[in-house]
Amino acid sequence: MSKRRSFLGPLILIPLLLICLIGAAVYYAAYFYTPAEDREYSSPYLKNIDSQFVNTGGFKIHYTRSGNGPPVILVHGAAAWLYSYRNNVSLLSRSFAVYTLDMPGNGYTTPILKNPSYDFDMMSDVLLEFMNTMGIEKANIVGHSSGGAWVLHFAYRNPGKVKKLVLIDSNGLDVPLRLTFKLFTYPVIGELFSKFFTTEDVKTGLEDAFFDKTLVTDEMIGEIKAPLTYVENRRAQYLSIRNQDLKMTEEEMPHIGAPALVIWGEDDLYLDSAMAQKFKEIMPDASVVILEKCGHSAHEEKPDEVNRLISEFFGAKMY
Repeated sequence: MSKRRSFLGPLILIPLLLICLIGAAVYYAAYFYTPAEDREYSSPYLKNIDSQFVNTGGFKIHYTRSGNGPPVILVHGAAAWLYSYRNNVSLLSRSFAVYTLDMPGNGYTTPILKNPSYDFDMMSDVLLEFMNTMGIEKANIVGHSSGGAWVLHFAYRNPGKVKKLVLIDSNGLDVPLRLTFKLFTYPVIGELFSKFFTTEDVKTGLEDAFFDKTLVTDEMIGEIKAPLTYVENRRAQYLSIRNQDLKMTEEEMPHIGAPALVIWGEDDLYLDSAMAQKFKEIMPDASVVILEKCGHSAHEEKPDEVNRLISEFFGAKMY
């Protein structure tokens, strides 16, 4: 009997040792492993535009300015960059001075400060600093997806800086997160997801944002994926989800006095188009337009319609 017990002892220790080793490997991968950055990628879009950088104190902001007239600022969503508005800038700049910028943790903007939080207050502060640095007293602002929530919080905190708002398939309501994003809220899991996504993952994420999947090209996938591989941008993807407070933005929305136009793709798989009506119900001065056969990225999928809506809402006609 004693011999049997002495034999079972090592057998029990083996699976425990394996569990410890696997746990240590996972912890190392989540918190110490640094994947390679794709700095060799040469963006076709950047070759064809005149983009610049400006320091706002905490960040070196990558941005563009096009056209003349009343200022319009275009704010992209999470895991995107100013490339998101490639189909909008040239037409809107016929009537407006159009600014696009890579928000912190996205695209080619880089941090100057250490350990940014990427919460709503920080995003709002950066947008205010950008406007002040550019000498913009007051602007019309467009926000897409998570960018819509950032813009809503900014408008609540800085009502004197906002003339009108356009919200495209916008975050801001306290609704359950899609599973993909919910997983980013969990320690270790979020870190692992940010480090081990693939080209196929990026493709799937983009295809889910469009009703017409054929609009997702290899070039688009490359443009989106490359900056997502940057170390700080990987970190920002899970922190921005963990630190966002959508209960706060929903509570702020009834107090935002700026007129708002809410544009939504009827076939949005990320944020249900039924949310648009809730925006209209709780915001003091909001109108809604639903676009048929259109997904989450309405400004990319239906640029002609969205450009017309934005332009007319901000007081100009393109055609």
